[in-house]
Amino acid sequence: MNRNSVHSVLLLAIALLLFTGCASAPASPATSMSYPAAVPAAAPAAMEESGDGTLLSYRSGPSLAYDGNASLNNAMERKVIGRASLSRVVADTDAAVTAIEAAVTEVGGFVANANFYKSGSDADRALAGSMTLRVPAEGLDALLAQLESLALSVESRTISREDVTDQYTDLTAQLTNLQATEQELLALLSDVRERPGSTAEDILQVHARMSEIRGQIEMIQGRRNLLDNLIGLATVDVNLMPDALNRPIVVAGWQPTGVARSALRNLVSALQWLGSAAIWLLIFFLPLALIAAIPLAALIWLLRWLIRRTRHNTGSKEE
Repeated sequence: MNRNSVHSVLLLAIALLLFTGCASAPASPATSMSYPAAVPAAAPAAMEESGDGTLLSYRSGPSLAYDGNASLNNAMERKVIGRASLSRVVADTDAAVTAIEAAVTEVGGFVANANFYKSGSDADRALAGSMTLRVPAEGLDALLAQLESLALSVESRTISREDVTDQYTDLTAQLTNLQATEQELLALLSDVRERPGSTAEDILQVHARMSEIRGQIEMIQGRRNLLDNLIGLATVDVNLMPDALNRPIVVAGWQPTGVARSALRNLVSALQWLGSAAIWLLIFFLPLALIAAIPLAALIWLLRWLIRRTRHNTGSKEE
């Protein structure tokens, strides 16, 4: 083999290697719709698209959550849930309830729940119970002062204020981020519908993600609405105790006249019971006993006659 033939073989081998390398290079992936498992609630997402408009992935945007910025913290209104409990001694429970309802209506609140019952011994039964009031948070202190002024005495008074600013701010940030994501998904859904070559599966993927985001929005909105209700209206539990039940028990001294009167009443009651029993015996039980005795006596007479007859017949045979 001459030199020219060797060169030709080498050039042919290099060409084959180059051709094989180009053929084995990876083909570009087919366009597809891809979504992350979940979009972080604390950071709104923006869509990245390829040159042909196909959605590739989400990228995180700037966080909208409440952070340590001093100006934001100073401007943030504190969110506080107010609760109070009051135990009062009143002269008349009905009058106290009427006064409480008027005071609550005056500050713009309402009675959420009321429970009253009779309590005490038979001789000193009185109406007692409790009420649950919902009043605007700014009128809580004024209402408590008015309720205390209407009572004979205040047995207990408890006030608590829970700061839920962090919870409220976190829910607001999550809600804002999810709403932003929902708007971006809505725009993406419009693009997918108008894009040539889009399939029903592509549209359903975006729609399913929108439904998931909408469910999270409604859940967080419900939690924030509950906080708004608790923040805007303070809860007051009022326990009403009539003065008759709050008085100390006094043990009376021995009174012979009262004991004799009680014994006489019991004697009269016993004689009345005996008289009633005698009347029932003569009018009710005795006639029933007579009616029942007639067939019983007839039955006994018949049995005795049968016995005598049997004995007589037996004696005759023996003779």
